Amino acid sequence: MYELLDSWITPWAHQSYGLYLCLLTLCIITGFFLLTKGGDWLSDHSSNIACQLGIPPVVVGLTIVSIATSTPELFTSLSAIRSGSPGLVLGNIIGSNIANIGLILGIALLLGNISTKGAVSQAQRHCLSWITIGFCLALVFLPRGELGMIPGTLLLVFIVLYLIFVSFHALKNNKANKTFQEIGQVENSPASSLLTSIIMLILATLTLWLGSDSLVYGSKTLALIAGVPEELIGFTLLAIGTSLPELAASISLIRKAQTSMLLGNIVGSNLFNLSLIGGLAGVMGPICSGAPYPWIDYLSLLLTTGILIYWLGGKHLVKTHGIILLCLYLTASVCTWLLNA
Repeated sequence: MYELLDSWITPWAHQSYGLYLCLLTLCIITGFFLLTKGGDWLSDHSSNIACQLGIPPVVVGLTIVSIATSTPELFTSLSAIRSGSPGLVLGNIIGSNIANIGLILGIALLLGNISTKGAVSQAQRHCLSWITIGFCLALVFLPRGELGMIPGTLLLVFIVLYLIFVSFHALKNNKANKTFQEIGQVENSPASSLLTSIIMLILATLTLWLGSDSLVYGSKTLALIAGVPEELIGFTLLAIGTSLPELAASISLIRKAQTSMLLGNIVGSNLFNLSLIGGLAGVMGPICSGAPYPWIDYLSLLLTTGILIYWLGGKHLVKTHGIILLCLYLTASVCTWLLNA
């Protein structure tokens, strides 16, 4: 799809440069739309298939749905690797995690208060802390700052062990089972037939592939035209765009007072971004930063994650905390653009 878009759109650069830029912008907008729809379809119908096959709802929530909500970032990153744009991948991973905390949680707190007591287990908080620290240290101390085969494999091993652990732990926890059953009832989405869900799953995968290639092609080409490092585009444009499903879900959850699931979704999404997407990117890569001062992004990731982990210890979050997170996100974005552009 990437090569097809290039063959269709590139000739317009010589015929009508204004139309060429409009087509690139249309590619980005179309990519965002297809990624959002594809992610929704994948989440809904993979959950339906699992439930019809008798897989407990709690396992569906902690594994299938968690992975499905990270599919826009995953497909975008895989497309960026295939097109030879490792900077987009790294910027997307780091930018998405910072956006999940600073932007999405910040906006959610403007709409309502959140009590973090008992919302996220201590084990999950430790996992997010150590995987974030390890990810940043690997990029700083590995040769040429590359995340390659060995660290990528370790990240993939971690996420597999994490999924096994949380699934078995949840199955033994009757309270967790009850919570996820109630969440499923609240969402009240009509069940589809098994055959329909399988067809929709194939369609969702195709939609995600088309959307990711369209988004990466438009973003990469505009970055080259503007002379902006790919990582900056990934940190801002791609990160915000691929985080739109989490934003919509968070607004819905805060209105339904499902704050525990909101926090769990943010923690789970960040874990999957670093370990699953980062791991696959490392194995298929390597990936590295092309920005002059990449440590700014690493420091922003560590700072926002550290604040989140501290607050998840039982703090009652209000609108003031949301304003702090939004200011941090704005500061991180401005600093990386001023110094790395």
